[in-house]
Amino acid sequence: MQTNIEISRAFMETPDGVLSIHQLSRKLKLPYGTAYNRIHLLHQQEIVQMLPQGKAKLCALNPENPMTACLLALGSAQLTEAYIKQNPVAGKLLRDIRKNLESNFANTLSTAILLTPGQLKNISEHDGAAIPERTAEPDRDLTLDLFYIASEAGFDETAAETVTAGVLPPGLPVKVTSMALDRNTLLGMFTENENEAGLSAYSMLHEGLIMFGFESFYRLILEAFSRKLGR
Repeated sequence: MQTNIEISRAFMETPDGVLSIHQLSRKLKLPYGTAYNRIHLLHQQEIVQMLPQGKAKLCALNPENPMTACLLALGSAQLTEAYIKQNPVAGKLLRDIRKNLESNFANTLSTAILLTPGQLKNISEHDGAAIPERTAEPDRDLTLDLFYIASEAGFDETAAETVTAGVLPPGLPVKVTSMALDRNTLLGMFTENENEAGLSAYSMLHEGLIMFGFESFYRLILEAFSRKLGR
């Protein structure tokens, strides 16, 4: 299962979402035979599709199979839980932020992503310690950036920032910022070809930690990849 998760992530880390078996083997440092067998097994399960181009056999994830999004979501959830376990104090803050967002915006928010997990670690290191003075350089202050995918037009981004700030250690010079987009707007960004805007948008989110809405997020990503592949 873990190898399948790593294979699915490898496709998502490729700009056009397409890899040959040789490329996949090199990328994951797998013996070619192992990569070949895994890809064909995933093809039989309709998680991976083959895209014949001459003599070459290129592969891509199959966005039509619900299991594809499930596999990607599982891998992403593993990364989030690993962060929580490896950083106990920051992990507790992340769980508290997640709990508050889910309980207050369950009907209007489908996915929440922490874009700056490193900053949350910095914030956690000040919990109970001396409060640093706010610097004259804004870039050196503590900033927590979040990204929201709203499921309904009624999502209150300002209220979400307030709820998030409420669980942080009191007195710290922390600025909570966020960006909220609805599903269709984000899908349009992902499929934008001009100046590789779609790739830039995905790269920004890919480097963050999904707090909840894993499967919903990857269903959206797979739909965007499907459009770019012309299927």
